[in-house]
Amino acid sequence: MQTGTAAARDYTCFNLLGALEFLGDRQGVQDLLPVLCATLAKEVPETAHLLAQGDFAEAAQRLHSLKGFVPVFCFAPVVEELARVERLCRGGANQAVVAGYAALVPALQCLGEEAAHYMAQPTAA
Repeated sequence: MQTGTAAARDYTCFNLLGALEFLGDRQGVQDLLPVLCATLAKEVPETAHLLAQGDFAEAAQRLHSLKGFVPVFCFAPVVEELARVERLCRGGANQAVVAGYAALVPALQCLGEEAAHYMAQPTAA
């Protein structure tokens, strides 16, 4: 059986060790992971829809909100890309925003999947 720390090395988007360091303990991480997963499951497709509808202002607000807490749980490259796409979105409607967000979506989905996987492990409790 893997320990929580050994399993952490298997994740490509979910930074368990960083979350533990930021939040201080395993219980803090456990308490926020359901919120992370639910938020990603809701916000990722809704933001894509907003971009498709041309509502870049609302999409920028959603990205800003994600940027507020997602970095606690993921590795730096995902954080950097999220911040980059939010900056692009604040600049208004353009194809770079849509393409940038489309490229970011798999990492956000990966983060949600890996966080859910971690929560499902008996060692996570």
